Amino acid sequence: MAHSSPMAALNYGRAVVTNISGSKHQVPSAAKSSVDHQHLRVELAEYADCCDLMVGSPTELGVHHGSCAARGAARSAATFMSTCSTADTDRQSEAGSSSTDGDASLAGQVWPLSRDPEGCRRVQAALEAAPSDAAREALAAELHGHVAKAMRCSHANHVLQKCIALMRPESLQFIVDELLARSGLVVQAARHRYACRIVQHTLRKCPAAQTAELAEALLQDAKTLARHTIGHYTVQQMLELGTEDQRYRLIRTIERNARSISLSTSGGAVVRAALAYAPSEDKVWIARAMLQDPMVLPSLATSRHGSAAVVQVLQALESQEREQACALLLEHGDVLDASNFGHVVLERLLCGSRTA
Repeated sequence: MAHSSPMAALNYGRAVVTNISGSKHQVPSAAKSSVDHQHLRVELAEYADCCDLMVGSPTELGVHHGSCAARGAARSAATFMSTCSTADTDRQSEAGSSSTDGDASLAGQVWPLSRDPEGCRRVQAALEAAPSDAAREALAAELHGHVAKAMRCSHANHVLQKCIALMRPESLQFIVDELLARSGLVVQAARHRYACRIVQHTLRKCPAAQTAELAEALLQDAKTLARHTIGHYTVQQMLELGTEDQRYRLIRTIERNARSISLSTSGGAVVRAALAYAPSEDKVWIARAMLQDPMVLPSLATSRHGSAAVVQVLQALESQEREQACALLLEHGDVLDASNFGHVVLERLLCGSRTA
């Protein structure tokens, strides 16, 4: 018996179930048993092709287990459940295969996908899901020759960051090499809003021997970077994590250029980092350099990071030099009091004088 649509088949199945169970869910009488059984055999055969539309167990459908109809309905329901289970398993298997095929489809497309908002997420996910270092390096190999562009891209820079986070330092040599491929590139990168992340993460992840040339290029232009609104972050990181020699050279640069660095927008953060990570004797030399120009300490005191640096300067100086620094700041009390950050420094000075 043909049905014109799935809905018609479903309605027919429901009608058969109603015939099986009775309109009031009553058990068929013994007098009508043989007639009903013959009728049910015909109807069950007709709706067997629609069993995938039936939902529910024989008990839920109101079928009496003692009858032939109940056994037939139970067999149909069992067939339906088995069919659905197999279909679900096949769908899950196909989904897993599709996911694997999707990762494999990245081959040859890593670079173009990395520059796309959605594509860069796919590449990062593939790097995370890679089953081995070799598989991860194979994906990253498609970025070789594109580092200079990738680190400036608002999307691709995240892919490079993911490579740095997940890959072994020796596998990141291509990033180091491409940063050094053109004179001045690493310094330009340190001043770029996106590329600076690649420089900083590479310096942090790779050993000093591997990044020695990168660090040297940055040290050569440390004065400019220390005054740059983005570049100063790289200088601060080198003060914190650099080698002893790199830290020493940076401190000397700050000491010799105290005025130009301190009066810049980002100078206060650099001075604060230098005073935080320098050895005790070098802290004194930095603090003394801040005293050489009468405009340096008051200017630092009115900036967010500089105000903390001024406190560090006062802590590093001894007796007479500290008194000289306090007197200089008090002379500019009106300027400090008009600034939120300077006001904090002024209150600290006044509290200190009253305590003394």
